[in-house]
Amino acid sequence: MKAALLVGGAGTRMRPLTYIVPKAMLPLAGKPLLERTLEYLRNHGIEDVVLCVAYLKRQIINYFEDGGRFGVRIQYAESDSPLGTGGQLRTAKPFLEGETFLAMNGDIFTSLPLDSLVAFHRESEAFLTIALKRFEFQMPYGRVVLDRSNRITRFDEKPAISSQVNAGIYGCEPGIFSFFPEKDPCSLEHDVFPAVIRAKRKVTGYRSDAYWGDIGKLSDYEKINAEAISNGGHPPKTAGDPDTTSQS
Repeated sequence: MKAALLVGGAGTRMRPLTYIVPKAMLPLAGKPLLERTLEYLRNHGIEDVVLCVAYLKRQIINYFEDGGRFGVRIQYAESDSPLGTGGQLRTAKPFLEGETFLAMNGDIFTSLPLDSLVAFHRESEAFLTIALKRFEFQMPYGRVVLDRSNRITRFDEKPAISSQVNAGIYGCEPGIFSFFPEKDPCSLEHDVFPAVIRAKRKVTGYRSDAYWGDIGKLSDYEKINAEAISNGGHPPKTAGDPDTTSQS
């Protein structure tokens, strides 16, 4: 199985660090984040990787070359400017046609079990599987609950909210490219996935309690880097086995 990594974004929320370094090349416990991700894929038996590159792409290409030094085989899907998650993945279409593949955002650090995700995707006979992570946060304000007549029925003081969020890892059938709009840039989350659901193709959600960190802003990067350093470059261990759910 091949994996496509979306590493072409400009990382605007990570500036000033990303003015001269692409986000995927920022160090995580002494190695570029992308190198950690390739190790993660290789440890799950995935050795054929397509890197969807754009912003400061020569730094990535010159560092990883054909992937041989890192135990993988790399092909490059290149664009001259960021195209959004959908546009970047579409550049990889020539390398992915005709087979089930994984797609993954290039700014996450995780121990999610890819072998289990792939097995679930295949057993479910899904067209698209989206990895999910439970996210919990404490609301900073009290919540007021109203009935249909606007009568207040309950006060919840700073309640804890729990929800499943998109973890940025996808099991895809090659037919998904027929749902990409003919525009640049485009988004997997806003353009492609809703079109797949409207067409009533089977979309499944794979839930996992594995460690998952999204390097979206500087404070996230500092926290995840510290956790990686304290764990020898690996994601911290988490309790709980993954479970699954689906929708169609």
